[in-house]
Amino acid sequence: MNKFSKIILTLIFSVIILSPSLSLAQTNTSTKSTKDSALEQLHAGANGAGLQEQSSDPRIIASRIIKTFLSLLGTMSIFLFVYAGYLLITSHGESEKVTKARKIMTGAVIGMLLILLSFSITNFVGNKLQESINQTSN
Repeated sequence: MNKFSKIILTLIFSVIILSPSLSLAQTNTSTKSTKDSALEQLHAGANGAGLQEQSSDPRIIASRIIKTFLSLLGTMSIFLFVYAGYLLITSHGESEKVTKARKIMTGAVIGMLLILLSFSITNFVGNKLQESINQTSN
């Protein structure tokens, strides 16, 4: 293939690849400002994520704080479990290291079960509180 045919082939492929993007381009025909459009999109995104209006009721705020705290504890429990697994793998059969790793692993699993139970109870109570507050405000 000579140099001229390579250039022509490159141009043809470029046109084929770029033409859909040019034909599908959209133009902004609305009279809204960019700021209004951005705010509208932010509100739509927040509504889609379930973040419409935040309640200022202290019971709901306490429920959210407890959920966040339990989530952090769950993360710590997972890290402890991974750490115990690392200790178990690197123990090379030494009985005291294996015993230490198993104790940490058992504690992490028991902690995770308690955290999941606490989180489910908190979630249930928080949802019931939210429902009762929404019913009384309507």
